[in-house]
This record gives sequence, structure tokens and C-alpha cells, in this order.
Amino acid sequence: MLNHIINFIINPLVRTSWRTVVSLWKPMAGWTILVYLVITALLVPVLMILVDMGFFRGELRIVGNDELVGWIMSPSGFSYILLILLITLIGLVIRFAGLFQIVADQLLGRKVSLRATLLRILPRIHLLVKLCAISVLGAVVLFIPLLLGLGLVYYIYLGEFDLNYYLLTSPPEWYSALIWGGSWSVIWLIMALITVACLLPALPAYLDGRKSVSDAIREVWDAPMKETFRLIKSVSVAAGLWVLFRLISDSVLFYTYINIAGWVHSYTDSLRIMAVVAGNYLFLTIFIGTIISFFGFSLISVIITKFYYQHTAPSMEFEIPGLVKLTRKTVRIFVWWTKPLRALIMIVLILIGSLSASLLLADFRMEERNILNIAHRANALGAPENSLAALHNSIEVGADMVEIDVKMTTDRRVVLMHDADMMRVAGDNRSVTDVSYSDLQNLRLLTDQEYADSLLVIPTLEQFIEHANGKISLLIELKYYGYYPELAEEVVQIIRNYAIEGEVLVMSMSARAVMQMREIAPEIAMGYTVAIDAGDLRGMPVHFYAMNHLNITSGFVNDADQQGRPVYAWTVNSADHMLSALQRGASGLITDEPVIAGEIIDEVNQLTRAERLLLQFGLPMIERRK
Repeated sequence: MLNHIINFIINPLVRTSWRTVVSLWKPMAGWTILVYLVITALLVPVLMILVDMGFFRGELRIVGNDELVGWIMSPSGFSYILLILLITLIGLVIRFAGLFQIVADQLLGRKVSLRATLLRILPRIHLLVKLCAISVLGAVVLFIPLLLGLGLVYYIYLGEFDLNYYLLTSPPEWYSALIWGGSWSVIWLIMALITVACLLPALPAYLDGRKSVSDAIREVWDAPMKETFRLIKSVSVAAGLWVLFRLISDSVLFYTYINIAGWVHSYTDSLRIMAVVAGNYLFLTIFIGTIISFFGFSLISVIITKFYYQHTAPSMEFEIPGLVKLTRKTVRIFVWWTKPLRALIMIVLILIGSLSASLLLADFRMEERNILNIAHRANALGAPENSLAALHNSIEVGADMVEIDVKMTTDRRVVLMHDADMMRVAGDNRSVTDVSYSDLQNLRLLTDQEYADSLLVIPTLEQFIEHANGKISLLIELKYYGYYPELAEEVVQIIRNYAIEGEVLVMSMSARAVMQMREIAPEIAMGYTVAIDAGDLRGMPVHFYAMNHLNITSGFVNDADQQGRPVYAWTVNSADHMLSALQRGASGLITDEPVIAGEIIDEVNQLTRAERLLLQFGLPMIERRK
């Protein structure tokens, strides 16, 4: 029974392809390394030059948020994204072309070597680039039906109110949108996978050099659907094995590291020794992951190549040596490396890589961080967001700061509100920017809890400052739905009226608002709210960054540290995500759960310096000594 299941899953195409990979791994590895070197040495610098010269961005440095979205939607931004896709695809196709040529040379009885492969691929580089350009345009065309369908679903079901209303209140329209949008996405994905699977054999048909792109596509498109599904199953099995072996290797390394690090930490808190342990873990993870990825990509490439030849020229196929024989050959290779001198060379290379990673860790500046617990929209203990009730709760639970969103009414009153309209928080579908303050005074924020009526009004910034003054700090976000400079001017005037310039932080997702604030109020600490790490932020005149917690990286935090700019993570609500943000060096947590955040921060503050080093680099923590 088990043999039948194995034979069904790992069919003859997968088995013979794996034997081919094991038999030809040397030239395949050589070609892979060569392609990586060429792509890194030639194409990546070209891409960076285009970025630096601003061919596509003009004078604006793309850094995220409104500016990034606007740039992506522009012809220049779209062209730049296509260029990135093209360069990435060129690397993959050239890598596949070399592997295809290596397998084809073996099938045709020709000499298999890296030099022969290079000589056969070089004259066809321009044709491969052309093929990649056609493929990128084809991918764009393929995505158009998906985007049109999802856009239509959004227009029908979600276009009436602010998106936050649908996300947090989940009205019937939200579920209808999920059902129709999900159904359309599944249908599109199935059709896209079938389309791609039907086109995959066209690549080796084109690389064979005897057909044009259209002829290659026409030939494989006429193949029986049964054969196409055989290819899909074989590629799926190879991809599944790739993922499975990666998971197994990561699990083994993780378990080994936990035990070794725990044993070492029970004897010493030395940063140097812990850095050596951590460096070896990082290096081995990258090294083994690279090897698994090489065999995974090679197996899929050989499956596609052999499928093509079995379909077009089955007589060319010959029996690859059995797996037992290949295993013995592989064992002999490992035995060859066990000779004293060769083993010493291998050990030295591994030690150099491990120690290099260790030195990078050990030389990192370990500064004590003042981690801030920031209540998101002052939303502590479930009180209505941006309300006076929430402010009081945030003070009660011991938050260091409350983050609030401010907008301006038609009569230039600054009030606290996040969404474009008030439907979600107050049941009123009007926008704050379309009404006067007197129109808001009779509204009350929606809640299931018992609060005094005076704490459920839509508060002005002045009211909020008066309730918070001397009790908790404020992080004020300038909220725009369409930029208008009067908001920053009014906020600055209110801050100056209360003489709290040095006690508040202000931030915005709008780069124009950041520039305006730095010009009119340089004495007020200003931050930039960043959705993703894109572009060069060093030119932004800010004191801090607030970044989506899912996109914070240690590299971004290190660069910010060098500029003296802390990074605050938003909106992070689970203990795991809080710890992950702190692992990457965040100096504060903007959260709807300030109680949990306080507990996590207290625990992190009790770590030793060695534990902080492991935490800083996102490494798995070990159990602390009793």
C-alpha cells in the first residue's frame, strides 16, 4: 500500500529527474554560481544606477505611503516595477537555460561541461532577454482580469464608507465582498496555474533553437491535458519536497542551536562566546538553505526539460544510473573530502564563514533602549478609539504615551478622528472635513461599555491636551485624506498655546506634512509614518520613524540608529509580534494592548546583554538561567 502511494506521488518523471540532478550536480552548480556572479556584477549595479539617477522618480525620493502609491500608479513607477521584474526573470531564465543545455547535452551524448554550456548560451542571450520581456508583458495581461474583478467587487460592496468601517464592523457587505472576491481569486488562480503549466514546456522548446516563440507555444499547447496535469503534479511534488527539506533542516538547526546556546549560557554571559554560537547558527542556516534551494530549483528545471523531450523525442531518453549506484557515487565524493588535507580546507572555509558572522554580531553596538509603551489611538481596555475615555484608561494601565489621529473641520477646529468618515466610530457617514465643529457636538462615540457621556464626545485636540497634561505624553498623527496645509498650522498653534513643544511628538504618513512641520515648527519632534522600507529615508528631516511592525528589519533600525532616530512599531497587538519587533530593534510599541506590551517590555528589560544580542538579531531566545 505504501509503495503504491509513493509511486503515485513520486512518479517516474520525478525519479528519473532526481537521478539526473544527482548525476549532473557539478556542472549545474558551476552554472548556478556563474549566473549569480554575473547577475550580481552586471545587472544589479545597472539597477542601482537607474535608482540613483532618478530616471523614473524625477526629484522625489520614493519612501512609501501616499508618495509611493502615487509613484507606483504613475507610468514611470509602473515602468520601474516592470524593469525589476524583467531583471529578476532574466536571471531565472538564464539559469534555467544553462540547466536545460546541460541535460540536453547529456541526452544527445555530447560532452557536458560548464564551458560548453556557456558557449551555447551566450549567442542566445539576446533571445532570452526578448523572451523575458514578452513574459513580463504576458504576466501583466494575466493579472488584468484579477484586478478588474476585485475592483468591481470593491466598487459594488465596499465603496460607500471608509475601508476601516468594513474591516472592524464586518457588515453583510463585507462578507459578500469576501465571498465574491475570494471566489474570483480562486477561479483566476486555477486558470493562471493551468495557463502557466501549459506554457512551461514552451521554454525548453524555444531553447532547443528550432522554433520561434509562437511555434513553441503552439506545439506544447496542443499536448494532451493528461500530460499537462502530469507535469503539474511532478512540479508540485518537487516544490513540496523543496519546502519539506527546508523545514526539516531549519528545525534540526533550531533544535541544535537551542541546546548548544542554552548549555553555553548556563556557564557564561560573554557576548563574544554567545556571538560565536549565534554566528555559526546564522551561517549554517544560510549555507544549508542555499544548498537545498539549488537542488530544488535544479530538480524542477530537469523535470520541465525531461517532460519536453519525452513529449517531443522519446527516443532520446536513456536510462539514468539507478539511485543506489548514484548514492554510492555520492558517498565516494563525501569520502573524498574526508582526506585530512581536504577535510581541513572544508573546515577552515566553514569556520571563516561562521566567524565572520560572529564578528559582525559581536561588534554590534549594544545600547540600552528606552522602550516606549504607546497606546494606539489611546485605545486602552477596549474604550472607543481617540476618546477621552480611552485616554483615562491608557493612564490607568501605565502606558508611556498615547497615539492619536487628528483632522480638521470646515471651521478649522482640530478634532480626533482616524477614518475618512465617522460611520464606524459614531454611526454618521459624513466626513469630518465636510462638517463644522458644532455639527459634531451632539454625536457620541459608539461603545458597549459604560462611560460618562462627557467622555464619549468627539474631542478636540485642546480637550485631549488638558486631560493628558502632566499625566501622559502624546504622539499626534496628522491624518489626511487629501493633503491640506492648514491642519499642521493649527496643530502647531495649539501646541504652542499650551507650551508643550518639548513634551509631544508629531508624525504623519504624508511627506509634504513632514516637510511643512519641519519648516514652521523645527522645535517640535517630527516623525514619518512608514508603511514599508522603500527608497532612501536619510534625507527626511525627522526625529523618528513609525513603521509597520511586519516590515521592520534590523538593517533599517541600524541605519536609523546611526542617525539618532528611534523606530516605533505599529500596530502590534500580539505578544509574539511585540517580541519580534523588539528583536529587530524597535524602540517603542504602538499597540491596542498596552497591558500586554508593558509585560513584554518589562521582560525584555530584565535580559542580560548576551540575551539582548540574540534578541537584537532576531535569533531564537534560550531559556534564561534560574
